[in-house]
Amino acid sequence: MIATPTVGLIPGRHHYLDWLRVLVVLMLIPFHTAMTFAPYAWYLRNDQLNDATIGLIMVLDKYHMELLFLIAGAATFFSLGVRSGGQYVSERLRRLVVPLVFGMLVVVPPCYWVAAVHFAAYDGSHLSWYLTFLKQSLTPFQEEFHAGALWFLWYLVLYTAALFPLFWLVRRKAPDRLFRGLGRFFSWPGAILVFVIPTALVEIYPSWIITSDFQVFYYVIFFFAGFFLFSHAGFMKGIDHTGPIAIAGAIITMTLYMLLVFPEWRQAVLGPWFWTRYHGEPGTAGYVVFRILISFTTWFWLVAILYLARRFLDFGNRFLRYANDAVLPYYVIHSTPIAVIGLYVVQWDMDVLPKYVINTVLAFLATAAIYEVVRRTNVTRFLFGMRLRRRQEGPGT
Repeated sequence: MIATPTVGLIPGRHHYLDWLRVLVVLMLIPFHTAMTFAPYAWYLRNDQLNDATIGLIMVLDKYHMELLFLIAGAATFFSLGVRSGGQYVSERLRRLVVPLVFGMLVVVPPCYWVAAVHFAAYDGSHLSWYLTFLKQSLTPFQEEFHAGALWFLWYLVLYTAALFPLFWLVRRKAPDRLFRGLGRFFSWPGAILVFVIPTALVEIYPSWIITSDFQVFYYVIFFFAGFFLFSHAGFMKGIDHTGPIAIAGAIITMTLYMLLVFPEWRQAVLGPWFWTRYHGEPGTAGYVVFRILISFTTWFWLVAILYLARRFLDFGNRFLRYANDAVLPYYVIHSTPIAVIGLYVVQWDMDVLPKYVINTVLAFLATAAIYEVVRRTNVTRFLFGMRLRRRQEGPGT
């Protein structure tokens, strides 16, 4: 569970952050299954696409991973409050690097093998393909680098290495008045939306900061924000004060966004009028306005979700304890069942909706079954970044 061991914070555990982390990871399965039925880069594609899956992806994509990075930043703040620098680095290595390496060698390759079979009709030796894939795809942030869903862990490792000295210094050496001052400022209604500014700047100036394959300077904003948002109770007051505004803002800005681009700009309600008049190339008025709109949409959603979660999800139970342990293994595992099962589902003579439901349900069941195997031995728990079970603990603990 995510605890609150710091002066100035509301005492107790942030159960709602645990719930959000669990829900975000669970939603990855319907989200990524929808990619099979939408015109986006994925391991395979159904012959018939569907506007509902496109809409699902568009909505979740505006805040889904951003929320996960924000929660990871909060967890970093709490972790540095109860661990020494050495303990924190050791824990990060075990929790991130080990499952990352194992996942890159074992879990990710089958996804790209599915892509080779589906798009290139590959029918050669699987071993030959695997060795070639490893040779070409294990160097981070290169053109041929293929991390699959594990790009999230790569980013966390990078952020941990780059920001640990700063975060440790702030957590241990910064005076309390710094957090009190930040808490007072961000307790004002709407002040929390100041994070829209760096987000919009990164969105507007992509040529040297951000590309579709290298968004490290984008997601670090949310990781950084998460670290500070839980450093003082004033931030939580700001979320509570801004929450109702954020809910309305999320509805309005998401509606505008969808009117401009859903299912694609030529077919959108406002798309042809807006994009032919203001254009969408970097540097044009249309591009700048659109990127600012996206930035507001993202932060309205994040604040609204945190506000609602604080009100309705701040409780613990047995399921949450089980699910919280399962989060990292689920994340590492989930894409492979989706891709492997989807390779057969897309060949069926069936409408999109039943294909999508079947693929999603079977992927959930397969991921859950694999996790049940993983959680039962300390070897597999270690490989997937889980807490090792003490000798007296049973598999159902």
